[in-house]
Amino acid sequence: MALPMRTSGAGVELIKSFEGFRARATRLPDGNWIVGFGHTAGAREGLRVTRADAELVLRHHDLAPIEELIRERVLTPLTQNEFDALVSFAFNIGTDAFLESNVLALLNSGERLQAAEGMTAWRKGRVDGEVRVVDALVRRRAAEKALFLEHPSGRIPVPGALMRPQFDPGAALAMSRERAVVIEARTEDGQTSAAPPRPGADTAPQAAARAVAERMTKLLDEQQAASAPQDASETGVPTADEITRAVSALAEPDGHEDDRPDDTVIEARHPRMAPTPKTEPVQRQTVPEIPDGRREILRPPTVPPARGNGLNGDISLLRWLPYALLSGLGLWGVFEGVRRTATPAPQRFPAGEGEAFVGPLLAFGSVLLSVLAIYYLYRAITRQD
Repeated sequence: MALPMRTSGAGVELIKSFEGFRARATRLPDGNWIVGFGHTAGAREGLRVTRADAELVLRHHDLAPIEELIRERVLTPLTQNEFDALVSFAFNIGTDAFLESNVLALLNSGERLQAAEGMTAWRKGRVDGEVRVVDALVRRRAAEKALFLEHPSGRIPVPGALMRPQFDPGAALAMSRERAVVIEARTEDGQTSAAPPRPGADTAPQAAARAVAERMTKLLDEQQAASAPQDASETGVPTADEITRAVSALAEPDGHEDDRPDDTVIEARHPRMAPTPKTEPVQRQTVPEIPDGRREILRPPTVPPARGNGLNGDISLLRWLPYALLSGLGLWGVFEGVRRTATPAPQRFPAGEGEAFVGPLLAFGSVLLSVLAIYYLYRAITRQD
């Protein structure tokens, strides 16, 4: 008869690493006591325990009922790694929560991978009165999931060259965007509580930012050291004295040959640099002085403006004459329209139907013609066109 499956040494070590050891019983926020590796049933005030005794209590007292529960409720065969992962998972979330979780339902239906994924959902805890994602629970679920998926016969080799992984949008959407809170188990006044670390300890984002800053500082220091000025004879750059002498020689073309810089030195260091052309001195024109010591201001001769002849001068006759004629025609039309409107109908000649509208229409059209003609006549005279 086969012996019932029990938690292996690897499974016990996994549970011990996440539960932590307490040699002296401490009070929990709900009033209960905890001692050893997460033992609460027989813990009481003042109780002390060694590591060896705490491990015996964990193996034979705390894990025994959970192992029996898994053997009874899990209907599918389990490997040792799967059994150890389920014991750690159920010991952490509680037997009632394990029976109601979808991990057990998926496992009994043969969906082992989905059951392992279901462990990830149990990663939140109440911290300072708020239910938040806890860093330690995320890591514990990841360790239990990895142990659950570890096959006894070893890993199946799938090289990337044979099967390149593809992005799964569904898995990306299932990832929570909520930031996990890092907690620590504090023991103050004989009471244990889970709370964020005390001020002064760097969080994960702060540690990452500090590491990036240190790396950037190191890279900048290395870059500055690499770009530090070296000896001019090694880099091929002329020295400051040579540049000063060259500029002085160009500024004083009549200087002595001995004061000019050695062009061969600069050309040897800069073979691609064209030599600076020598400029001839500019002859300055002197201004005669008048007897009282003041200089005479020379002004250019004044040229009288040319007068127009009416045809091809400043104002061309053909430029403004058409507008003048149109202006006169418009004024005559205004006068004629007003006369026809004011004269009684029997005195008009010739008389006919619709004669009453001729005068107003003629006056209105002539006004528009006169205004436009006078406007363009003004622009033609002032040369704005």
